Amino acid sequence: MDIQRYDYRGNSNTGFYATVTNEQAIIPPEFNSSDVFQAEEVAETYIARTRLVGLFTAGNSNCILIPGTVTDREKQNLDESNIDYEVIDTEDTALGNMILANDKGALISEHLEKEKETIEDALEVPVKVGKIAGISNPGVCGIANGFGAVLHREASEEEAKIVKDILDLEKVDIGTTNGGSPFVGAGALANDKGILVSENTTGPEVGRIDRTLVDHE
Repeated sequence: MDIQRYDYRGNSNTGFYATVTNEQAIIPPEFNSSDVFQAEEVAETYIARTRLVGLFTAGNSNCILIPGTVTDREKQNLDESNIDYEVIDTEDTALGNMILANDKGALISEHLEKEKETIEDALEVPVKVGKIAGISNPGVCGIANGFGAVLHREASEEEAKIVKDILDLEKVDIGTTNGGSPFVGAGALANDKGILVSENTTGPEVGRIDRTLVDHE
């Protein structure tokens, strides 16, 4: 598995700008490092008229969830790229902040509890409502793939166990990106084939991500 450093248009919040899964990905224009993920289907588009694709979308290989603020043209871009997606109509549109998912499960914010069944049906995995580090935004507080998850440095043992169980993971650890930011999901992107971290992410931070998200067997 390849681990690369990348800032999108000079911004170190790499995770806010794309959503990647093992099979499909959504990236904004000029996102030049998506090849690391080796996704079968990749859509290049704005979402909700912004480049903040990762902030507004989340999902897994079965489906990517998008907000109701998506435009018809953006949906057309997704259709033309063969992306499987589901529109989630909620006032809380920052789905990427609120959902931590892989191909085996998902942890969602309490703000999406009314949408739990819809999300479960779309992603085709078990879904649990929960927090990480006491924060109701699991997506920005963690990064996960099919092997492991790195969570906000103040995540409790109980929260880590919940993530490990619902996402069916081998390893869960706490960590940071961007030289000390606990909001791991903002500074990195990962699937089972590749990992992107921001340019500001330090060697020790990359080492922890590598030990947790990469299958070295």
